[in-house]
Amino acid sequence: MKDPLEEASVDVNSRVATGILVAFLLGMVWLFLLVPGSRTPLLIVLGIIVMVMLHEAGHYVVAKRSGMKVTEFFVGFGPRLWSFRRGETEYGVKAIPAGGYVRIIGMTNMEEVDPADEPRTFRQGTPGKRLTVILAGVTVNLLIAFVLFYAFIATQGLGGPSTTVERITLGSAAHAAGFETGDKIVAIDGTRISGWDQLKSTIEKSGGEQLDVVVVRHGERIALEATPKVRQGQGFLGVGPTTTVRDVGVLQAAPESFKAMGTVFTGFTNILSDRLSPSGVSTSASQSFTSAAPKSGSQEDLNRPMSLIGITDKGSEIIGNNLWLLVLLLGQISFILAVFNLLPILPFDGGHAVVVLYEWVASKVRHHRVYVDYRKLIPVSVVLLIPILFLGLSSMVLDIRQLGQ
Repeated sequence: MKDPLEEASVDVNSRVATGILVAFLLGMVWLFLLVPGSRTPLLIVLGIIVMVMLHEAGHYVVAKRSGMKVTEFFVGFGPRLWSFRRGETEYGVKAIPAGGYVRIIGMTNMEEVDPADEPRTFRQGTPGKRLTVILAGVTVNLLIAFVLFYAFIATQGLGGPSTTVERITLGSAAHAAGFETGDKIVAIDGTRISGWDQLKSTIEKSGGEQLDVVVVRHGERIALEATPKVRQGQGFLGVGPTTTVRDVGVLQAAPESFKAMGTVFTGFTNILSDRLSPSGVSTSASQSFTSAAPKSGSQEDLNRPMSLIGITDKGSEIIGNNLWLLVLLLGQISFILAVFNLLPILPFDGGHAVVVLYEWVASKVRHHRVYVDYRKLIPVSVVLLIPILFLGLSSMVLDIRQLGQ
């Protein structure tokens, strides 16, 4: 691995990199000093930096143990800001705060290496060793995510929506039918309702149909009639649930942690695939560089990609002084870092893994060592990387615009 911008032949000169860094630092200064309220931004930033460093340390340690030569270990991409050398490795910080990397010599057959170092190149490693090195960082992030999810769930329990009504939308079917806050919905059309998912599914399938609903109010069962309105092709009753928390044992916390990771995976991939589509890129540009920005704190605002500034800003608002919520947020971020790095694009770990697998299979089929021609992959990587870089830039611009709102 090496600097993804360098690997994809994306030239970011010092002036551009300095501009990005200045914008980032100004946003962080505003966040730390000028935005009022109880916040924990420093802990979030430090937590993310530690996770990035541990990800890269995973690559570093496994590469060293595999006998490969590591020449660079950097936080950030682009032009160098500060560094020092210890042994054969240079450690330091670069200008664009968008991640980190370690540089292992001989990652491709195009790279010129001192003949004396050739046995220690990445390309001379066995397919198993190369895959282990590539996936080490992702594995570290997945382990961190699991540990943090597990710690939160085992100690704080699981929260989820119940069938007890907390809020009623004015003018809705529920409002017209006489629902009250505190009502617990126990049956619809004679079918017992045991959870929110079942209730939601039943309502969504019954748009325009009259429902006989039984609720428990102050200990008494009350029958109500309601006809959900049709909204976007689905039934809409107009009730919001209360949130209940249940204790989870130390054994049950493990499978529940995996379920939580699955939920984060689904949400992240849906958002990423939407924003990297042509319509999504247009939406990002419109929201970031015009007056069409979503209202800060709205559902649309919370369900968009965010830079470190946005994660720190919105995250600190949600966390307040609750350190357990910080643990949960960092677990989500660590898991997202792992998933993002598995993208099958060459600058990322997933792209390198695909190359190793292709070379291994092709070598088996052809009965001789096969190397991928990176000269053919670089143009593809550039094309695929540009929308991702634009998404990161537009997210940071919108995050700065949203500060203090």
